[in-house]
Amino acid sequence: MTKRIHVKIKDENVDGKLVNKAQMLVDLIRPKDLYFIGGRALAKTSGIVAQRSQHICYDMQGCYSMFVADTYMNALTNVLPALIEGWQRMGWREGIHFVTDKRPPAHFKLPYKPPLHYKHTISTFTGNMFNLGSLDQPSGLAGGSYQHRFGDEARLLKKKKLDRSTPALRGEFVRFGHSPYYMGNTFTTDMPNLLTTDDDWILQMEKEMDSEQIELALQAALVLNDIKREMLANEQMGIVSERTRLEKAYRQWNEYYTRIRKDSTFFYAVSSLVNLDNLTDNYFKSTLKALGPEEFRSAILSFKINVSKGEKFYSHLGEQHFYEDGTDLSYFNQFDILGGVVDGCKSLNAKYYDINSPMECGVDFGDMSSMVSGQYRGNYLYALKEFYTLHPEDETILGIKFREFYQEHRYKVLYMYYDRSGNNNAKIKEDKATYLMNAIMYHPDGTPTGWDVRLMNVGQGNIYQEEEFNLAKSMMGNMVPGLPTLKIDKLKCPCMTNSLKLTKITVKTDRLGSRTIHKDKSSEKLPLASRPMFSTNFSDAFKYWICREDFFNRINIHTIYVGVDPSVK
Repeated sequence: MTKRIHVKIKDENVDGKLVNKAQMLVDLIRPKDLYFIGGRALAKTSGIVAQRSQHICYDMQGCYSMFVADTYMNALTNVLPALIEGWQRMGWREGIHFVTDKRPPAHFKLPYKPPLHYKHTISTFTGNMFNLGSLDQPSGLAGGSYQHRFGDEARLLKKKKLDRSTPALRGEFVRFGHSPYYMGNTFTTDMPNLLTTDDDWILQMEKEMDSEQIELALQAALVLNDIKREMLANEQMGIVSERTRLEKAYRQWNEYYTRIRKDSTFFYAVSSLVNLDNLTDNYFKSTLKALGPEEFRSAILSFKINVSKGEKFYSHLGEQHFYEDGTDLSYFNQFDILGGVVDGCKSLNAKYYDINSPMECGVDFGDMSSMVSGQYRGNYLYALKEFYTLHPEDETILGIKFREFYQEHRYKVLYMYYDRSGNNNAKIKEDKATYLMNAIMYHPDGTPTGWDVRLMNVGQGNIYQEEEFNLAKSMMGNMVPGLPTLKIDKLKCPCMTNSLKLTKITVKTDRLGSRTIHKDKSSEKLPLASRPMFSTNFSDAFKYWICREDFFNRINIHTIYVGVDPSVK
């Protein structure tokens, strides 16, 4: 947590702060471009980004800044609330120093140009405007004119889409060109994990840093800090004889400090251990237990995780199977930045989702239960939205999550494909599949919800992993005419996307020398909290969704006739 000691000396503000070492270093250097990789619990948004955005408000009063997120949902529920929390800890108050989603009060200064709208904007008393944008619709920012760009969780931001917002950093040099922050960037993130769908573009920013320039900026900042400390001490003791000398020294060094920071880039990667004094060793022990060693190395220690050379189980899975424009952004216009967001099926893009067609889902049961929901329409199989529960949550909670998201779906028929273990105890109607079906079809008081759930795997036998491997390869590789084309919403199904990309192949040989293909399922021994994003569990929900009799029959027919002379009857 940041603590402040504040004294005003003539026209200069002198602050004393107690912060963690990473925040202190960033606050001293104050570069034009900041690319910060830090472990968890370093207050990247509520500390570093909040402090830096305040500096920009004071230094470029009346400018426009863009705040980029991977999705509107993430921005409204995670990023901007953390930013505003940081502002409030640093003394800013809603209605006095900033407002959201509405015209600012009369005492606020005006931005250099009138805004087109106030929805999903933040206005500050210094006349600054922060516009929210998301990379699922990057064109929304490209046409604007901004003087600084912010982005949190940079590992989730795809470089190609992010580049489309770069031309919007432009304009008003005469008004704002004095500031080292002009045309700058501020990006923070955890260490990208290359075993998942994270983008590692931020790691390339290290080569953009001029270490000598950053060192000079730091040295100037330390001299300024010493001058400020002396000014603060004199003010507290009532000493006025040194004021003129100190103010002159401050102005001289501040001018040098401003010049040296122009066009500067600071890349910094640091672990959560820099905040050890505040977090204590118990935090790291409990986090290691919760995350497991691999994720702990990346998320806490900020170690790079390299992609395994092992062959992937879904060997033909490629970027052509994913889409990132599955969200209808107009849906979020009904929500304010601080008003809370409720996600629902009407946020899905009608390009991929038909509110008047039946739904399908694949389910894997266990202490982590996974569900992928989608639709089979035309020649496309769309994965639209994922859900999961972790023990002690059960199938009833999973059903409620599905039902609440699809509350406004009109054609309430669901075809459920699931793990055969879901049929255990079916004779006494206490099987997991029935529990899940009932949770979707009935409210807790027993009244119908309107959903008709049809269990598609009653009496099903085992689906061998080699059978899934062959079907997935045929489907993803477009090898068999008649099999649907797979399309997955990467932003609505992030855990399943990671699971499919992480799943590795292993070949087992029995005592007779017969070799068979299997999944490497060792990741399912990870701590429970880490499994949704880093285990093969979600790949099994996908397995039950695609491994249906109709699709297997198409492979068998294709296998019989491929390569046969067409003249042979």
